[in-house]
Amino acid sequence: MLISKNDIIKYLKNVPPVPKNVKKALEYLKNGDLKNAAIEAQNDLVLKKRIEDVVNSAYYALPNKVNDMVQLFAMLGMEKSKSLIYSYLVSLLEPKEWQIFNINFFDFQVMFMSEFEKYMTIEFDTKTYKKYADIGAIIPASVCVCDSLLGAKKENVELLTSNAPLEYGTIIKRMTGISLFGIAAKIAKIWGLDEEKAEILKNAECSNKCLDKIPALIHLVFFMIVSKKQFLDLNSLIEFNPECIDLIPKTYERIINDS
Repeated sequence: MLISKNDIIKYLKNVPPVPKNVKKALEYLKNGDLKNAAIEAQNDLVLKKRIEDVVNSAYYALPNKVNDMVQLFAMLGMEKSKSLIYSYLVSLLEPKEWQIFNINFFDFQVMFMSEFEKYMTIEFDTKTYKKYADIGAIIPASVCVCDSLLGAKKENVELLTSNAPLEYGTIIKRMTGISLFGIAAKIAKIWGLDEEKAEILKNAECSNKCLDKIPALIHLVFFMIVSKKQFLDLNSLIEFNPECIDLIPKTYERIINDS
């Protein structure tokens, strides 16, 4: 038997709860207290290391390595700091052993966050990006879930794909009724993102005519990244809808110019 909606429900019920220090850090950020949020992050050594790894990676291109959390949070600001904390929660979902997708997940995660920031700023402005920064951190979580779900039924999945030219994203949607982006929306709700952001994530599937710019941008950015050689394994998770391009001309023009 292949994966079902119940498999997703069961998996999501086992999504790790937000650790105590992480929860406190998010609460401080919600209240606009960067300093105490940074102190809480400093007290969780795994979270601290994760933030340091991301911020000091090539994608952020800081002139000097920064290890002090208070300094880092001050540099990043409220929304970006929150986004990095959610990226840490996403890392807790990473499979111990990838069964389906052969990728460097850390690189994918950081690239998606970086490109999401870049194109949100280009298409809209910095203020809009900051409002929705945490969305860019949540999307990669759905990739982890898909690998775990498909990997648990790997033999059946391989048998199905060997007999019919089905994409992984198509298999998940047909069997469960939930898309890659729908999974991200469910995780967002579990981790306390508001209904508007969860709805944006869900709508990023763009299965019908796109009606909103932010879901269209997420859709295009995800497709652009998984079309790169190092992440091509993930390309089968999305059925690209070219209609989204009309809604985000600045993003599309920049992607074409950069390619």
